[in-house]
Amino acid sequence: MDSIDAPFGEVVELRQILHDSGVPLLRVIIRDGERYTKIELDPATAHRWGRVMTRWAETAAEGSASSGKGGQPDPV
Repeated sequence: MDSIDAPFGEVVELRQILHDSGVPLLRVIIRDGERYTKIELDPATAHRWGRVMTRWAETAAEGSASSGKGGQPDPV
């Protein structure tokens, strides 16, 4: 479906797959060099995740992400 070059060299791949049960899933693969993380989301979970990400991006674009509204340092 799409491949996104993220900051710091990561690549986010989005693929639509069909589970053996017939349920359509969104497979999210995050590649960071030789490492990768894969997660498969059903439509309801993908929809919720998308809404949360959109709200965060809009807030961050307004410069409010560091105003104490859930902004936490990355422990990595």
